[in-house]
Amino acid sequence: MYNKLLIPLFIVLLSILTSCGSNSHKDTQQNIFSLDEKKFVHNLFLTEYLWYDEVSQNVDYTLIDTPQDLINTLRIPPTDKWSFTMTKKEYDNFVNQKTVGFGFSYSQDFTLFMVRIDAPAYKKLLRGDTILELNGEAVTQERIAEASSKEGQEAVFTVLRDTQELTIGITPTAYTFKVSLGKVISHNEKNIGYLRYDSFTESSVEEIEEIFTTFKDNNISELVIDLRYNGGGSLTAAGILLDNITNDYPNKRQVYLDWNVNNKNKNSTYTFESIDLQDGNELTMKRVFFLVTKNSASASELVISALKPYLGISNIITIGTQTYGKPVGMSGKVYGTNYYFLINFIVRNNNNETTSFEGIPVTCEAEDNLAFQRGDIEEPMLETALHYIDNNVCP
Repeated sequence: MYNKLLIPLFIVLLSILTSCGSNSHKDTQQNIFSLDEKKFVHNLFLTEYLWYDEVSQNVDYTLIDTPQDLINTLRIPPTDKWSFTMTKKEYDNFVNQKTVGFGFSYSQDFTLFMVRIDAPAYKKLLRGDTILELNGEAVTQERIAEASSKEGQEAVFTVLRDTQELTIGITPTAYTFKVSLGKVISHNEKNIGYLRYDSFTESSVEEIEEIFTTFKDNNISELVIDLRYNGGGSLTAAGILLDNITNDYPNKRQVYLDWNVNNKNKNSTYTFESIDLQDGNELTMKRVFFLVTKNSASASELVISALKPYLGISNIITIGTQTYGKPVGMSGKVYGTNYYFLINFIVRNNNNETTSFEGIPVTCEAEDNLAFQRGDIEEPMLETALHYIDNNVCP
C-alpha cells in the first residue's frame, strides 16, 4: 500500500539531518535506471500528473542518467518544486522513523535549529548551539556529512552554547526517532496543551494518541500545536490529528483530493471519524493556535485549512511567519526499488478552498528565536500564543 502523501520539505530536512551521504544512493539509482523504467515514469507524467497536459511528449532518454534527472526534466516549473523519487529503503526508513547519523538540523552558520527526538545528538546538542569545530577542524557541511556516515565512530564537536565553548562527543548510529512531544502548561489558572509535531508519519499516530490522552486527562482549555519545521507527510496522520483536535463533526469532510480531469475516479474524501470509532481521548477544541514558519508546509497547511470551515477563521490563530504554500500532494508509485512521488492532486477543504501557493498568512508575527528551546514559555512564538490566550489580541 502506498499512501497519499504531501511532502514538500522532508527530503530537504533528511539531507541536513546528517544521515548517510547521498552519493551511493545516486550511483545505485543510475545503475538500475533502465529504458523501461524511464518510459514508466514518463507515462506517469503524461497520465496521472496534475499538470499532465503541459508535459513534453518527446524526451531523449539517452541524456537521462538517474530517476531524479528525469523528474527534473519532466516536471513543470516553477509551480512544481516537489515531485521526487526515493528508494524503497529511504521510504521505509522515513515511514518508520528510522535513519543513521547524528540527527540534527543546522542553518548556514552551523547553528542548530532542531535536534531529532531520541537521535544520538538528542540532549547532547541543543537548539541554538553553534558548531565551531568537528574533530579539531573548522566545521564544514562536508565534514559533518562524512562524520555522520561513519556509523559507530565517535565524532567530537566543539560548540558555542550561549557564551560557553563546549566539547561534546557523539557517535552516529542507526536509530529510531520520535516526531512529537507534548506537555501541559499551567498558565493563569488554565491548562494549555502544547504539542511539538515535526512530521506527519504514520508511525507517529501512537505518539499522538498518547499525547492527546494526557491533554484530555488534564482537561486542557487551549491547544498550541508547534508545526514550525513540519514539512508534511501522511494524509492518514493528518486526519488522525484532526480527529483528536475535535470530535464535534463526525463523518464531516476534512479534505477533498481533486485529481486531473482524466483521473476523477481517483478523487477521494477524508472525513472526521464516526462516533462509533472515537476512543475517548478526542478533544472538543473551539480554537487552536499553530506555531508556523516558512518550513511549515503541505499536511501542516492542510490541517489548518481543514479546521477553518468548522471552527471559523478567527479561531485558527497562526503565529510566526507565513507558511510555505503547498496545496497539492502525491500518491506514490513503485518501479523496482524506486518510489516515484509526482504531484497528482490539489487539496480542498469542506468549503472547496485551497491553500495559496504563497502560503498561509499569520495572525500574529513572531520570531523563531534559537536562543530559546521549543516549549519554553519565554520562547517568542509560544510566548505570543500565551499572550493571545490572555488578551485575545497579538502583542
